[in-house]
Amino acid sequence: MGRAIIFVEASTTGAGACANQLARADGLHIVLLTREPGRYGPEILSFVDKILVCDTNNPIEVSNTARQQSQSFDVAAVTTTADMYVPQAALAARLLNLPGLSYEAALSARNKHRMRIALAEHAAEYNVPFFLAQSRDDAICGAAQLGFPLVIKPQEENDGYGVRRINNQRELEEYIEIALAWSRNAADQLMPRGVLLEAYCSGTEFSVETIQYPGGRCQIIGVASKEMVGIDRNHFIEAGHSFPYLGAEAMAAIAATRRALAALNIDHGAAHTECRVSGNETRVIEINPRLAGGKIGSHLIEMATGRSAVRAVLDAALGKNPNWAPMRNSGAAIHFLFADVPGIFRGIENVGELLRMPGITTVSPIAKPGEYVHPPSSNRDYVAEILSIGRTATEAHDRVIAAFQRTRLHIDSI
Repeated sequence: MGRAIIFVEASTTGAGACANQLARADGLHIVLLTREPGRYGPEILSFVDKILVCDTNNPIEVSNTARQQSQSFDVAAVTTTADMYVPQAALAARLLNLPGLSYEAALSARNKHRMRIALAEHAAEYNVPFFLAQSRDDAICGAAQLGFPLVIKPQEENDGYGVRRINNQRELEEYIEIALAWSRNAADQLMPRGVLLEAYCSGTEFSVETIQYPGGRCQIIGVASKEMVGIDRNHFIEAGHSFPYLGAEAMAAIAATRRALAALNIDHGAAHTECRVSGNETRVIEINPRLAGGKIGSHLIEMATGRSAVRAVLDAALGKNPNWAPMRNSGAAIHFLFADVPGIFRGIENVGELLRMPGITTVSPIAKPGEYVHPPSSNRDYVAEILSIGRTATEAHDRVIAAFQRTRLHIDSI
């Protein structure tokens, strides 16, 4: 009986493929549980030994399917690299007596309202005032308490989808009219009714990347700085990341993260905690009980430290307990490109020129040639990406911005 690792769905932006490669190198039999095998390309499927089609949105079905596999394989781990499936993987791992996050903690981190409640009870100084609105009247009442501007968001989505800054009652009512009709998220999971209103907080945004192994302490992988765009249009879009950020705000964000993770009983695996720091105030914006997206977890961390964060996630799922320590101290950055106007994406015109610039390692389209693109409203609207390295995160950032400013996207406007 061979040893197997079960992945409940997979990230398609880097971590999924990397996790499969590392698991294969470990000699593990790779089992993929998925609702739709057709959504994955060869970068994922070429390393999968067995595909099982099941309703991965149903935690009980996921657990039962994983239990059935334990009759054929020595199942060493159940995990996921995909945001929407952390609770399902957590429940299956616990039912098989494997290392993992508790199901309740996973649910509390995935649901933004539950996260706010937990922070209000156990880490109030890092929370923001909030209000759950399940009707137009609720939203008006919540806005009266919080004041304008405020932030409004679905309880269970990702990639910043549906997150808006609301400046007045007209904008609020327009948003609510649309949002209260939402019933399912991007993974076709049933969403709880109601949207979350939060007090708007200014400041610079950072993310704190952590790893916890079974029975071990919360280890800090590092802090990423973020470049946000779209706020002038009331959107919050992550245009780029640099890693590791070593400025004064890093320690404030780390302190808030430790308290927040403890408040939600997040004690296993990777976590990606977003904080906003303004003067002496630090607020937790969001907690994600998984590896950072935006190529931070799958690429930037390893480019800067020489250590794989994806490897750390697998080690945690497999019950190992090493110490996280960088093998080198350098920097890495990524910057995304967006469409300025609606149109048809044809490609990047000057890839070769960009790759000859200092420190530029990757210039890649994200949108497919012939795909319709438009000015962004969430992180799902990336058109292309540029990655860079440097002696420090600042140097890597300067290099990627220099390339970004020279990039020529070919978009046929319509």
